[in-house]
Amino acid sequence: MGVKKYIGFAIIFLAVVGLYVYNFETRMYRLNVLDFSITLPIAVWMILPAALLFVLTILHFMFYGVKGYVKTRAIKKDSDLLLKDAKSALLGKDIETNEYKTEFFKLPSQAVYLLNIDPKKINTKKVSDEDLLDIIDAKQRVNSGEIVNLSRFSLDIDNPLVIQNEYNKLSADKMYAANILKNAKDEKLRQKAYLAFASFAPKSDLKKYKIKPTKELFFTIVDRINGEKYPLDLSDEDIIEYLKEIEFDRDDLIKLAKKLKTKMNPDRLMLLFQKLSNEFPHRANEAYLYVLFEFQMMDTAREFLENTANNEFLKFKYMLFLKDSGKNFDTELFV
Repeated sequence: MGVKKYIGFAIIFLAVVGLYVYNFETRMYRLNVLDFSITLPIAVWMILPAALLFVLTILHFMFYGVKGYVKTRAIKKDSDLLLKDAKSALLGKDIETNEYKTEFFKLPSQAVYLLNIDPKKINTKKVSDEDLLDIIDAKQRVNSGEIVNLSRFSLDIDNPLVIQNEYNKLSADKMYAANILKNAKDEKLRQKAYLAFASFAPKSDLKKYKIKPTKELFFTIVDRINGEKYPLDLSDEDIIEYLKEIEFDRDDLIKLAKKLKTKMNPDRLMLLFQKLSNEFPHRANEAYLYVLFEFQMMDTAREFLENTANNEFLKFKYMLFLKDSGKNFDTELFV
């Protein structure tokens, strides 16, 4: 019931009771207390206790109304102050040492320091809540590269803190990549894990996970051909299949030729780049010519160049001219 309704109904009640009693009893009654005496109608004496209770109730309402107003005003001031401090923290400004009046804002005022964009200012004030301190400590350790047991926080698998923790585990041990590929949903994390996985996994396992290959991934796999620690045997068809899935240019295939010339015998390498020249003619021809020049297959290179336009492959035509003139040089100087 609202205060206005209470006052209205109380006045009506007192008036009705007073009139009802006065209707039956119109006599007066004198009350003597020590030297003090007062004479009032009996009807007034009947409603006097209720009237006194009514006045005390109004005073009670007034007291707590004023108290509530003061409290609300303090909350409003603390709310404005917290908003001001939050803005300062987000902008990396110094936060003034402010005294919050209400207990409700004490913990939030401590936690607002965590919003600071400047990491040096995050720890300028300690938080009193132990659970919050535990979360802050775990977050800082994860962000600094440590591996933390986050199971106690019941976080989702796609939570940024969980994802960063997985990155930390992968950095500490690339063998953990298989666990990430089995469970993680974040595509960037999966790409990173697959890149690590490609540096040691057998060829059969590389095809288990549907990850779009990248140039970095492709060259990671290529580096393992005839490698010492995790050797990998890739067929010409495997290499062509990978190249069909990635975006590469002429320089990438020349880079591939330079890597493979120490890993494959010359006959296989020339056959591979002949296949690539047929499969990707506009991008693989220069790499094919590089291989031919590298292994001194001048007749084959000459035959190839004679079937091209005058303004094509000028660099290699100049190199052929030098060879025909009896000049010896390192192909790497031109390609």
